[in-house]
Amino acid sequence: MTESSDMRTSSHRAGDRRAAAPDDRDRGSSLIEILISLVLIGTVVVSMMAALRSSITASSLVFEAAQVETVLLNAGDRISRAPQRCEYEAYVDAAAVAEGWPLSTTTVQVDLLVGDGTDPSDWQTQTCPDDVSAFDVQRLTITATHPDGKITRTLTVVKSDVE
Repeated sequence: MTESSDMRTSSHRAGDRRAAAPDDRDRGSSLIEILISLVLIGTVVVSMMAALRSSITASSLVFEAAQVETVLLNAGDRISRAPQRCEYEAYVDAAAVAEGWPLSTTTVQVDLLVGDGTDPSDWQTQTCPDDVSAFDVQRLTITATHPDGKITRTLTVVKSDVE
């Protein structure tokens, strides 16, 4: 019995040595491997953050452009419902104020179609206080600029009392 127990003990000891010996598969990660992993993860995170920032910037520009176009359409609608006159600044200003913008963000230029017999499609800037007579055709160029100055749009409206 002593011999067999000695064999068991020696084989058990040899097994312990193999279990206690470090294996190449179990040695863990080195500092270099961890640093490379962190750099790769950081690169992915930075690129995702840049894409997110670009998306937010584009979204805010689209929103501001929509606001500018809302002001333009509002001004055009107010002008189309207004009686024909020489001055339309009050209608355009009302569209800016409705959006909470300063009055300096909108302008309107009034041109009059002048048929002098040579070229009937000539437009000339209308000077106030000229009276607007029946059958006058006006071209109104409305310009709106977002308060931050990044986006400017223009809308042209043709107006006459001819029905």
